[in-house]
Amino acid sequence: MPQLPVYSLRRRLLALLIGVVAVLWGLSAVVAFRTAHGEADELFDAQLVQVAETLLAIVATGDSPYVAQEMVEHQHDYQLPVAFQAWRLQESGEWSLLVRSSEMPEVPPTRAPGFDEQEVDGALWRFYSMDHGHSRYRVIVGQNHDARYRLAGEIALHLLAPILIGLPLIALAIWIVVGRALAPLDAVARAMGGLEPGRLLPVQVKGPLPAEIAPLVSSLDALLKRLGEALDSEKRFTADAAHELRTPLAALRIQAQVASRTEDEVGRRHALSQVLSGVERMTHLVEQLLTLARLDPDAALAGGVRADLADVAGQVCSVLAAQAIRRDQSLSLEATDAFVVAGNRWWLEVLVRNLVDNALRYTPEGGTVRVVVDPAARCLRVEDDGPGIPPDMQEQVLTRFARGQDEEAEGCGLGLSIVARIVRILGARLEFGPGLPRDGRAGLAVTVRFPSPGAAPEA
Repeated sequence: MPQLPVYSLRRRLLALLIGVVAVLWGLSAVVAFRTAHGEADELFDAQLVQVAETLLAIVATGDSPYVAQEMVEHQHDYQLPVAFQAWRLQESGEWSLLVRSSEMPEVPPTRAPGFDEQEVDGALWRFYSMDHGHSRYRVIVGQNHDARYRLAGEIALHLLAPILIGLPLIALAIWIVVGRALAPLDAVARAMGGLEPGRLLPVQVKGPLPAEIAPLVSSLDALLKRLGEALDSEKRFTADAAHELRTPLAALRIQAQVASRTEDEVGRRHALSQVLSGVERMTHLVEQLLTLARLDPDAALAGGVRADLADVAGQVCSVLAAQAIRRDQSLSLEATDAFVVAGNRWWLEVLVRNLVDNALRYTPEGGTVRVVVDPAARCLRVEDDGPGIPPDMQEQVLTRFARGQDEEAEGCGLGLSIVARIVRILGARLEFGPGLPRDGRAGLAVTVRFPSPGAAPEA
């Protein structure tokens, strides 16, 4: 049988949970960065507008020679350095540069009013251009986009730093929580590992079980119970079979020794006859043991299998007729109509054969055995005029190796045990009652009542 792949549920859960947390953290980082960058853009745009208004007011008052010095002195008030230009419209209609910062070129980087983005020396800049409403002055201020990105990244990092530091703590917490959640599984595994083959007790786990594990433990307990019953039954069967086989084997050995040592022809023939009789009894016992072994497993009926019980009973009676003739017994069959029942034909043959054979063995010579197949009552009845079975022994004779009242009758005490097992498999019911009258006493009638069509067989 190929070995199934094995994986650690704990590791898989840890990997999945930590992976999900890491992915969510990454998405949070992206969202935080974009949010921080958007907020920073709004703040920096407001800063550009503020700087532009301040610069334009200074230039409009005619203090343009001091603009550069004032802007440098106040540069530390802003989060990012701001580059600037100040222009004046001449009478000739041309713009003349009044002042600029070192980062600004000597030409206007943008001619569009308001916000605009342009490249300066290969770097992307964001500019804001503003004209004075009552004069001929214009100012252009700008910031490098790289600086904006850098500052937005620093803001996002500050926002995500607690989460980044807490990620290992989250992983540790997940590891502890998963370990505690899977502790019942470890407890069940330890309980299963502590079971002894000879004592299959229910799984004992301290504390409550999760709803997801409780059905598994219940199923394991049910399986262990069935296995324990099967092992106990097997032990009893082995012990009983060994006991039953030991006696006839000893008798065979004694009779064989007598036949080999005696010089009397009559004595030798008698000993050999006993040997043959013992072999026949041993053969019957072994056949019954093998049949019982085949019935021990929890065999279920094949779906849709049906057989005619009247035909099965007729075939069995024809085979056992020779046995009845040898004992001068009367064996009759009453089966006028077909009686189709759900069940394997082999099971039915074993059932009928054991009932009829049991009746022939326990009925005295010259007795009567009658087999009745009654489709109307949905039953099979085997009647005899033998000694019968007292009511207080009827349950006992259904066990293995149990014998009836006549201990002298040839048999091994397995016939009715096999019958009871097959009856249970077929979902039928076994009943004992009075049989045929003889010498002022009633014999035994064994009735098997079959379930109506469509009824589910009993387990």
